[in-house]
Amino acid sequence: MTGIGIVIEQSLIIDGEIRLKPFSKENNESLQSVILWDFIRINKRQITCFSDYSWFSEGNKLSISFNGLSPEFCYELKAMTLGMYTQGSGEGMEPLSWMSIQKIIGHLRRLAVWFQSYKINSFEGLQAVPELRLRNIILDFTQQAELQKHPSFSVSILSAIYWLKAYALVESERFFELMIEYFSPYSFLKKERQLKHSIIPVRIMKEVLKTCDRHLIKTEEDYVGWFELQNKINNAIPLVRSEMFSKTTYVDTLSNEENALVNKHYLTIKEFRQYVFVLVLSYTGMRYSEVMALPDNAGIKKNDDFYLKSLLSKTTDDTQILEWVTNEVAYRAVCLLTKINKVYRERAELLLEHHATALPEKRRLNLEFGLGNKTLFGVVPHKKSCEFVSHVKSTDGGFNNINKMFVIPVTEPDITELEKMGCNYQSVSSNHKRFKQPYNKGDYFNFTAHQFRHTFAWFIVANRLGDLDDIKYQYKHLDHMMTLVYSQRGYDSMEELVRLTDSFSEFMTSQAMEEIVVAAQDGALAGKGGQNFIARLGEILNEDLTTGSNPHFNNMQELLEFSAKHSSNFRGLSHGYCTKGSDCKVRNAADPSHCVSCSSYIATPRHLPHWLVVKKRCESQLASFEKFPKELQERFKAFSVALKDNLEAANIITQQLTIKAKEAQL
Repeated sequence: MTGIGIVIEQSLIIDGEIRLKPFSKENNESLQSVILWDFIRINKRQITCFSDYSWFSEGNKLSISFNGLSPEFCYELKAMTLGMYTQGSGEGMEPLSWMSIQKIIGHLRRLAVWFQSYKINSFEGLQAVPELRLRNIILDFTQQAELQKHPSFSVSILSAIYWLKAYALVESERFFELMIEYFSPYSFLKKERQLKHSIIPVRIMKEVLKTCDRHLIKTEEDYVGWFELQNKINNAIPLVRSEMFSKTTYVDTLSNEENALVNKHYLTIKEFRQYVFVLVLSYTGMRYSEVMALPDNAGIKKNDDFYLKSLLSKTTDDTQILEWVTNEVAYRAVCLLTKINKVYRERAELLLEHHATALPEKRRLNLEFGLGNKTLFGVVPHKKSCEFVSHVKSTDGGFNNINKMFVIPVTEPDITELEKMGCNYQSVSSNHKRFKQPYNKGDYFNFTAHQFRHTFAWFIVANRLGDLDDIKYQYKHLDHMMTLVYSQRGYDSMEELVRLTDSFSEFMTSQAMEEIVVAAQDGALAGKGGQNFIARLGEILNEDLTTGSNPHFNNMQELLEFSAKHSSNFRGLSHGYCTKGSDCKVRNAADPSHCVSCSSYIATPRHLPHWLVVKKRCESQLASFEKFPKELQERFKAFSVALKDNLEAANIITQQLTIKAKEAQL
């Protein structure tokens, strides 16, 4: 039986539900020396025993702390930790991720420390506390926590105490009722104050992606020369004396000319992984932690589709593989970084094989860590050495500090876009010096990793509504992505992405309906559906029309709200809007002439440039067709018919969009 199994058997009762065995000094002492995990961290061997006040588990970067707790509280929270790690909320249920457990135990530990200050040494001991005293203790805790300033803590603590009930550690319903009574008002306050993460304005996002593309191309060009030199260094490792590595892993075997070439390529190789980081964020919608956990061999190509493979770990024995749809640029970048990493991992293998006994212990353990934890961003590029790291979070000095990579001032159109989306503020973090401050022209845009996730969701929705046409080609697999999202709803990460796209869809539909209604007022709608909408709008807004089955609106805002509310069956195309939605039989038709005469099709002035291009292209191709020999014209007659149909449709739409119906009636 493993160490974890021993502790679970002696501390938990698992019979469908999970309960903690009562604390006893003898049982607790017998558990202290049990080893739970034994593995290699970055540059040390990590042995975690039950007695430790900080627990590190294999495959996870954050520790769970039990500092400052009584033996009883320690026992309770440690047993709960292992229960959540292996069983979740009940026998046979899904275990929690280490990160989730770390947050839950952290909040419960803070609560336990507070109770200790009132001479309460265990959660089980809450049963005997009189209600009036318990009420005062909880009230004091809310005041000490300054929930008016930090209302998010109220949400976290209410989520955490659920586990006290789930593990039957606190059976007094009155305790939970009092916690809800005092904390829930602040959880509502959090919702009122909550700011959604800013999206990255289109112009700025395009500049970021172009910069990343340039660095990818430059690294692809430099890689061949760099690889030849690095491979030469690796080949020399078995031949040099071990004494060379008594203090370092630096391999000094190149000539002066070769060293100059290494220096020439080094900066490009060193900076490359930060641009790969941004490309992955931009083209997948992953969270920061998911990007940092990508394995070396994450890039996958299936036919003409590209994916990134991530490993989701609930426990060390249960790792799930998830494939994220991406594009060719991100795929190329990840594959190239994998090849670069391979050079350093081979160097580590050779150093351990031939010079392990000569290496300083920290360097040897670091190499062993790097070979056992093959994460895509876990390799630190060196000129002639090798080093491996583990990234828990982004830091000011870290390679993935996006604000050091991109210093881009915002413009008036950027601010207008942010205002339209309701997210014109420089930070949503209460600790940031520019928290809630709006951007002014010339301010540098403040990047966060999570913004890319929101921006990715926004692009999905915006592209499906025909916007951002100069970016959408980079997202050619977005329909596949949405299929993936809905087929993997069991993953928290994907569920959040679905919620983001849903909220953006509602916003875009509302914006589109406002555009349609305003354009209809000017008589500037095209397509059969557009012409019908203009006529219908005239009836709806007729001041004399106050009875019957038709809705009556006192003002335009009421009409807009009504239209948006009843427009769920709505789909955007590059050449117009389809109000039939998923029921449309010619979805995403390449031939737009099929849509023009449909009563569900509406085009607005936004779509006029598309139709002008269609018109010009058809006229040019028909002119070329007329020059074909008669036998070829007969053979490709169907081709000319399709061109004439599209030209006729383009003429209809452009005419309807360039002549205001209201003015024509006058």
